[in-house]
Amino acid sequence: MAMDFDRVIDRSGTQSLKWENPKNGPGLPDIIPLWVADMDFAPPPAVLEAIGRRCGHPIFGYTLPAREYFEAVSAWYGRRQGLGITPEEILMAPAVMPAIAAAIHAFTARGEGVMIMPPVYHPFFSEVAENGRVLVEAPLALGPDGAWTMDFEGMARAAEAAARSGTRLRAILFSSPHNPVGRVWTQGELERLLGFARARGLVLLCDEIHSDIILGARPFLSLASLAGPGAEGVLVFSGPNKTFNIAGLHISQVVARHEPTRAAMKRAISAWGFGQPNAFSLVAALAAYREGEDWLEALLAYLKENLRFLLGFLSSRLPEVGAAPLEGSYLAWLDFRALLAKRGEGPGETPLANRLEESGRVRVSPGSGFGREGEGHFRVNLACPRSILEEGLERIARTIR
Repeated sequence: MAMDFDRVIDRSGTQSLKWENPKNGPGLPDIIPLWVADMDFAPPPAVLEAIGRRCGHPIFGYTLPAREYFEAVSAWYGRRQGLGITPEEILMAPAVMPAIAAAIHAFTARGEGVMIMPPVYHPFFSEVAENGRVLVEAPLALGPDGAWTMDFEGMARAAEAAARSGTRLRAILFSSPHNPVGRVWTQGELERLLGFARARGLVLLCDEIHSDIILGARPFLSLASLAGPGAEGVLVFSGPNKTFNIAGLHISQVVARHEPTRAAMKRAISAWGFGQPNAFSLVAALAAYREGEDWLEALLAYLKENLRFLLGFLSSRLPEVGAAPLEGSYLAWLDFRALLAKRGEGPGETPLANRLEESGRVRVSPGSGFGREGEGHFRVNLACPRSILEEGLERIARTIR
């Protein structure tokens, strides 16, 4: 089946968060959006066909998740990640972040601490703080090669500081692959993280939503694989939304291999009123997991070429801009600090981000939105036709020049 990822699809009039920018106006070129993490590609044909068939029935009532869905998810994890989990170890939820919020309520109490590792996906900050928990920040460490690593000594210091302040540290919320720095964690790093959490009695909440988008040489290893069926307090959150570009349909799954942990999470999902899935999300996700693998392989090949294009563009046109090794996700993490310093603009990237959007007509995600450690960086979404990526990068280069 031919996959035309070069096709530019007009998303105007679809209430697209990514494209419908209020700063687009008459007489100006539309802003090229290289920011929010959704793709400008149609999902696999099987997904569209499944939705069309479901539309053929005129009633869209309450919908129950059939066992075949959990079997399809289990089989997908087995094929793609070598993860041997049973359908019974999987729970359904509407989306990853609402599921994580439910888990925070289920496994922590108001006033208890939740550790995060910035720079990190910005809703992690609000998810903890707005639910009445205490943010405990243990930043990643940036190496001389531009790669980021977990700082276990820093994590220990952060845990000790929380204890001295009277905050009981109860959980760690982290992403794998990491958003925005693009790391696919090694087995050694994940094992050390598990040991850190077990030694302190911490719950591990792992966002693996980008786990199917692996662009580097290292295969993805799920925390659920290392934790095993007896691992208390380990929950993995994932779903088809990023993989197959169906985020607007809202569906996800939670893998909890320890039965009492799973039971507690199931009660939390129910307590938040997440009993039934969206009628269209269920058929779309089932079709994607059953018939979307060839499409995904073609997507990964295209994204790797987009990454090569980006790196070549930076080398020739913006040599002062560095790029963290992109191992997982379709989100490049670019280091503009040297360029900003050369231009005498200081370390903050927000003024440049505003200029890029308003006069350069291209939008990227400022790094400081992912925590103080992201200052001077930008996150750039590569999941678009190459012509759009090229135009967006050209606009960045022209604005800076």
